[in-house]
Amino acid sequence: MGLQGDLNTQQDLVSSCAGMSTMLHVLDLGPRAHERLQAPHGWQDITRHTRQSTWSEDKGWDVGKSRQKQSARFLRDEGTVTVTEHPEAWQDVHALHLASRTRKGLAHHGNKLSALLNRLADQPWTFAVLALNEEGECVASGGFVVLQDQTCVYAFGGQVRSKVSGRASAAMLLAAMDEAKARGCTTFDFGGSQDPGVDQFYAEFGSRAVPMRRWVHAPWWFKFCFPQTWSAWTTPSPHF
Repeated sequence: MGLQGDLNTQQDLVSSCAGMSTMLHVLDLGPRAHERLQAPHGWQDITRHTRQSTWSEDKGWDVGKSRQKQSARFLRDEGTVTVTEHPEAWQDVHALHLASRTRKGLAHHGNKLSALLNRLADQPWTFAVLALNEEGECVASGGFVVLQDQTCVYAFGGQVRSKVSGRASAAMLLAAMDEAKARGCTTFDFGGSQDPGVDQFYAEFGSRAVPMRRWVHAPWWFKFCFPQTWSAWTTPSPHF
């Protein structure tokens, strides 16, 4: 959630989510959650993180030189990058996101994700970015959401494993950051990752780790029956 507003507004929203009649709850509250917001009784309150870059007049996005070089090489030698609001582009975002999660052995909830992306694709405050190789195949993609507080969120993405995937992803993200600035954004949110390699990749785009709270609630037996899932949900950020 990109929680905003005063304490009462935020409390009303999370209370509605917490009150849903479902067995499992995992709520990521976002970096703007009020410090006095209290988790319901019996819930886990874990500090995770996201990564954010801030645009400034003197430094721009302050992206690392290595990522700038990767992007330039991809555009010079191997492919093109397209920024689009066309709904069909989100099909590539969906396909590569599922492929990346499958490759990592992560659950992807394909049908629900497809329905969500279909809704996002029609909104004026979203856009997609596709990186195509020299054969015209999509090798990296991202779906982005622009919030009202001048923040652009890298919400979904994925890549095809190949010798150009790192360069393609760098070019895709730099194009997204340029588009975010053109839309008036001054903060670019990469999302948080517990994967050290992915976390370092985001750091090299000039992003800093920002604390973000997660609330988790599950039946008492869940952690014993599904210890790996419980650990993935409740492991705190290594940065805080």
